[in-house]
Amino acid sequence: MRNLYFSNVPAPYRADLCNFLYGELDCEICFQEPGTVKLDIPLHTWTMKDVRPLIEEYRPSLVFVPEFSPVALRALSLRKRYGFKVISFCDDSMDMITGHDFGWKHRLARFFVPERVDEIIVHSPAVQEWYQDRFGKGLLMPIIADESRIRPALERVLPISEQLRPGTKPIVGFVGRLVGLKNVPTLIRAFEPMKDRAQLVIIGDGPERAKLESMAPDAVFTGLQEGDDLLAWYNLIDILVLPSTQEAYGAVTGEALMAGAKVVVSRHAGSSSLVREGENGYVVEPMDVSTITQRIAALLDTVEGQRPLTLRENLLPYRFSDCMETLTKEISSL
Repeated sequence: MRNLYFSNVPAPYRADLCNFLYGELDCEICFQEPGTVKLDIPLHTWTMKDVRPLIEEYRPSLVFVPEFSPVALRALSLRKRYGFKVISFCDDSMDMITGHDFGWKHRLARFFVPERVDEIIVHSPAVQEWYQDRFGKGLLMPIIADESRIRPALERVLPISEQLRPGTKPIVGFVGRLVGLKNVPTLIRAFEPMKDRAQLVIIGDGPERAKLESMAPDAVFTGLQEGDDLLAWYNLIDILVLPSTQEAYGAVTGEALMAGAKVVVSRHAGSSSLVREGENGYVVEPMDVSTITQRIAALLDTVEGQRPLTLRENLLPYRFSDCMETLTKEISSL
C-alpha cells in the first residue's frame, strides 16, 4: 500500500514537499504533465481516466488532491468504495477568499469540497482560521523550501553572486512574471525617489518587459533566471518588493526571506503571512505608491552600505522541518 498525491504540473516551490511526501508519507507522486522541474523521485503522469486504476493498484489510505479540482471530486466519489481519506491542498490567499478569486465556480467549490474532504492544507494562519471556523478543518503548511537544501546552495553560489553584482548600491528587486497582475509599474514609480540610494533589479520575463524597460531605463533587467543564477541574485537582493494586485501565494517572498532579504509585500499575496511587520518587512496596499516608497526607504536604512557577500541570516518565521513534523503528526491522527 502506498498513498497517492495528485497534482497538475511540478512547480519549483513544491519540490521539497513532493520529496517529503514520497519519502516520509509513502506517497506515489502523480502529475498531469511532467513539466520542466526535475525531482529526484519517481513520477507518474495521469489523466482523469487513470485515477481509479491508480487507486485500485495502490489501495492508499490517503489521497492528496489539489484544491477544488476535478480530481478532488473524483477522489471523493471513490472514497467510500476504497476506504481512503481525501486531503486537499488549497493555495487561496485570504484576499481571494474575501472576493478576489477566480469566479463563481471557484467560490462554489470552496464551500462544496472542504465540507466533504477529510482535511484541508492551507498556507497562512488567517486562511487556516477561516476554514477551521466554517468547516472545523485546516492544517497549516506555508509554501516554503527546505532550509537544509537551500541554505547550503545559497552559500555555494556566492562566487556567482559576486560576478553578477551590478554595483555597490543596495539592491531593490522584483522576481516574477512581467505581467499585469504583478503590478511592476507601481514598483517602478515607488522606486523613483530611491534611485540615488539603491539599484532596481527586475528578474523575470513576460509580455510587459518592453514597456517596463522604457519606464525604468536605469533598472537592471535580467530576464528569466533559474537554478544557481536565481539563487545568486537572491544573495544580492537587499529588499524584495512584490506589489501584485492578485497573488494566490507568491513563493518568491519566502525564497527572498530565506536568503536574508527583507520584503515589501502586497496584502493581496498569501505570502504576506510570512511578514513580521517592521522586523523582516512590511505589508502594503499594492497601489499605494507613497507608502511603498516609505517602506522601501525605511528598510534601506537598515541595509549595510557596500555589504560583504556572505550567507545572511534566514529571516523566515517558519522552518520547513518543523512544519513537516507538525503536519505529519496531524495527518497521522486523522
